[in-house]
Amino acid sequence: MNLKLAFAFWFVMVLIAIGNGFFGDLVVAKAVGGYAAHLYKTFFIITVIFFFSRLYVRWTHDPAHPYLPALSAGLLWICSSMVFEFLFGHYVFKFPWEKLVADYRIWQGRLWSLVIASELAMPLLNAWLRRG
Repeated sequence: MNLKLAFAFWFVMVLIAIGNGFFGDLVVAKAVGGYAAHLYKTFFIITVIFFFSRLYVRWTHDPAHPYLPALSAGLLWICSSMVFEFLFGHYVFKFPWEKLVADYRIWQGRLWSLVIASELAMPLLNAWLRRG
């Protein structure tokens, strides 16, 4: 795995996600409501993850081990996101712990856990697509 490249991709995705969050809250939510904005933000960032993982897999593809770089990057992205989400979200953005945890309650219609899952699934999907 190219650790620097995987982390750089994750960092750019985080910047896009932050911008997407602000845009969703300040613009989209006013036009379509809070839950629709939540759906927009979730599916937009999943799409971003798909395209970044596609690019990452293209650049790091190893025919002998097609899934290893994808799996490694996905695990790095999940761990980095969880640390960022909880530590940066709480201590920098001052979000209360309850709000951070609430975004993972899929049974209440909160879909953020799909974003986290896509950080692992999308690199593996793209490795599979590349292999075929």
